[in-house]
Amino acid sequence: MRRVLIIGSDFAPSSLPPATRIRFFARHLPEFDWEPIVLTTRPEYYESSLDAENERLVPSSLEVIRTRALPARLTRKIGIGDIGMRSMWHHWRALSRLHRKKKIDLIFIPVPPSTPMVLGRLAHLRFGIPYVVDYIDPWVSDYYRNLPRRERPRKSAMSHALARVLEPFALKRVDHITGVSRGTTDQVISRYHWLSKERATEIPYGAEAEDFDHLRHNPRQNQIFDPSDGYLHVSYVGAYTESMRQTLSAFFRAFRLGLERTPRLFQRALLHFVGTTYATNGADPFRVTAVARECAVEGWVREHPQRVPYLDSLQIILDSQALILLGSSEPHYTASKVFPYVLAQRPLLAVFHEDSSVVRILRETNTGRVVSFNSSRLSDACVDEISRNLEELLSDSYQLETCWEAFKPYTTRAMAGRLAQAFNTALSERIN
Repeated sequence: MRRVLIIGSDFAPSSLPPATRIRFFARHLPEFDWEPIVLTTRPEYYESSLDAENERLVPSSLEVIRTRALPARLTRKIGIGDIGMRSMWHHWRALSRLHRKKKIDLIFIPVPPSTPMVLGRLAHLRFGIPYVVDYIDPWVSDYYRNLPRRERPRKSAMSHALARVLEPFALKRVDHITGVSRGTTDQVISRYHWLSKERATEIPYGAEAEDFDHLRHNPRQNQIFDPSDGYLHVSYVGAYTESMRQTLSAFFRAFRLGLERTPRLFQRALLHFVGTTYATNGADPFRVTAVARECAVEGWVREHPQRVPYLDSLQIILDSQALILLGSSEPHYTASKVFPYVLAQRPLLAVFHEDSSVVRILRETNTGRVVSFNSSRLSDACVDEISRNLEELLSDSYQLETCWEAFKPYTTRAMAGRLAQAFNTALSERIN
C-alpha cells in the first residue's frame, strides 16, 4: 500500500468544505491501496466555527498529525488571518520530520486555503516527493476585481497579487491537478503552458451515505425552522451569487404564480435560503431577500446568510418538505450540493442550464424534477414549468423513484477511486 500525505490546514472538527472533502477521501482511499496521513492544525488555532461531532465521523484508523500555528490575534495585527499562512512553517517542520521517519510516496494538497500548495513545490525541491494539488476554489480569480470598488474586500488587491506570484511557483513542478469541476481545472491549465488536460482530473465532492445514517440515528436540533409547525418547508442550502440572479428571479415569479393559481397550497409554504454568503461572518446584505422583494414574495422567504455547520446543513435538508437547486447563467456551473440532495431522498426541483452536469446527474439517477434552460430559452421563459413542478413537489402526489445503481459513480467512495487513479497516474508519469 502506498502512502499519501494530505496537507489540510482545516480538518475536523472544522465544518468548512475543504475539511469535509479531506475526510471523504481519507475514509475510502485505503480501499484503493493508498494509506492516507492527514497533516493539519490544532483546533484551537481555527477561527471558523467548530463542531465536535465532526470528529466522530473520522475513521479511527486514520493517522492525523496536528501542529501549532501562529495565533490569529497576533497575525491579524499585520493583516494575516489565513490559517494556511499561519500554519505553513509548522507544517513544513512536521512534513520534514515525517519524511525522515516514513516513506511518503505522494503529497496531496486541497485548496483553499491556497498558500500551502507552496509546500508541495518545496517538498519536491528538498525531498523529491511528487505532489498533486486539488482545486476546490480558484486561487487566481478576477471575481472581486469585477465587483464595484466599494464592494471589494479591503485586501482583495493584495491577495490577488500574492496569488499571481505564488501559484505559478507552486505549480511549476506539480505532477497532477484535480478539481471539483472540469471548468475549475481548465481555468488553471489555461494560465500555465506546462500544464495539460491529460494531467488534470475532475473529482466532484460526491456524497457520503454514512453521514446521513449517522444523523438519522443521532438527529440534531434544527436551528432554522421547526419541521413540525405545519408549514411546508422548502430549502436551498448553499451560496448565492449574482450569476444566479436570473434563475432565482424566475423561481420566485413561479412561486408567485403558484400563489395565484393554488393559494391554499402555496400559502402554507416557507422558502428557506441558508448559507447564502461566502462571508465567514454572514456580513453580506440579504441579497436573496432583495430579489424576493422585487418579485413580491418576500413574506414567504426566510434567508439565513451565515453558513451553518456541515451536519446542521444535512439536518435541514432531511427536515425539509422539498428541496430546490438553482443554477447560474454559466453553462458549466455544477453545484456540489446535488449529491447530498440526492441522498436526502426528499422531493427535489432543479432549475439549471441544460449543459450543466447537474441536469445529467439528476436525469441519470431519476431524482427530482429538472427544468432546464439555454441561451435561446432563458430561465425567464420557464416560469410556468417551474411553478407546476413546484406544485407537484408540495402536494402529496409526488413519488420519489431514485435509481441508486446510477448514483454509485457519485458516491464519495467512487470519488476516492478517481483520486487514487490520479495518484497512480502521477507516479507512473514520474517513473516514465
